[in-house]
Amino acid sequence: MRDEGLKYNPDDVLIFRELAWQFQHKIGANLDDGNMFYKMKWAEEMADLFGPEGTNYESLITPQTPVDQTNAMIVRGKYKLDPAFIKVVDQEHGPLDWRLPEAHAIYWGEKGLEQAKLHPDKVKQDDLIMLRRIVYQSIYQAFKHGRIAVSPFSGRVSLEPNLELVNRVNEAYEQMAAEDEPNRDHILRAQRNFLRDAIYFLYENNRMKDAAKWFKYLGDKFPDKPIVENDPTSLPKNLTLDEYAVAVVQIDIGETSQERVTSAVQGLIGHSYLALVQDDDAAYQNYKNLATGVYRKYAKATAGAKGEVRIALPPWDELNRSVVMGLLDTQRGLPPDARAILRSRLGLPAEVAAPATTNAVPVVSTNSPPAPTNGPAPALP
Repeated sequence: MRDEGLKYNPDDVLIFRELAWQFQHKIGANLDDGNMFYKMKWAEEMADLFGPEGTNYESLITPQTPVDQTNAMIVRGKYKLDPAFIKVVDQEHGPLDWRLPEAHAIYWGEKGLEQAKLHPDKVKQDDLIMLRRIVYQSIYQAFKHGRIAVSPFSGRVSLEPNLELVNRVNEAYEQMAAEDEPNRDHILRAQRNFLRDAIYFLYENNRMKDAAKWFKYLGDKFPDKPIVENDPTSLPKNLTLDEYAVAVVQIDIGETSQERVTSAVQGLIGHSYLALVQDDDAAYQNYKNLATGVYRKYAKATAGAKGEVRIALPPWDELNRSVVMGLLDTQRGLPPDARAILRSRLGLPAEVAAPATTNAVPVVSTNSPPAPTNGPAPALP
């Protein structure tokens, strides 16, 4: 489709739609058992072109070095991508990680919409609707798992939510609703579901100020719509942010979405360590027990006939270690006093003004959640 189809049919928007769909669904979604293999192979190819963070497209637009010039030729010649249009897409919908398939789904969707504007006489309204859906659905996917995380200890790669995209995703829904009047109600319903997820992810990752902001936005925009699944009385005016988050966590104990359960487990672990910092050992234990319960319930719910987990969560110790490292990060973690308390409670050495490796947490071999206990267990599992 990309190499031959567009060569002979450069203004056929359905080819752009099919290309975008392949990146969004076949590679980006997790319905195919080989999806992580596809993602990682694509990321390896794209990392050589867009850099280790997947954001370096400027050197492809104005290449200065022989390596940049070669990469720019590959991007244009092999992958049929226009670096200047990549910049346009990233500025409108990003920051995106161009190592991941969602960025390319958005690119081809927007490319199709661009062609549709150039050739309005060859485009059906339904074609435009499909392209718009590809774009906002892919931005939503980029929000849910649009950040690559690499364990510094095992080298294991996992995907985490890109919480910086909340505003971009919401803007995409607003734009699509304005441009597609016949389907406006469906788009607004999808936007409401996104906002519920965004609030939940932000809360569970201790982004309380942002969570409160979007909780208010949801209540203002959809005041008469319930926000907790299967609870018609859960109007925004009837719930606090905390009550909403607790209700969603309870639902997620029975949830089988990899992204949502990962976020729930990490959020609960984070809350447990915040309680530890505040010397609330009971709350620490409650949060940690709930996190292990969610983790085990997911493993059981997704186990195959032979006991293997088909869409497994990252190992417990890596989830736990990632949360601790985030809290101890000197730039984006807890305040200095809180970091010192947490280090002390976990039996870690005092913080030293040195390279980032001083925040590393000791390597632990266990790959399963610790057994819940009744007393405080401040040691790092």
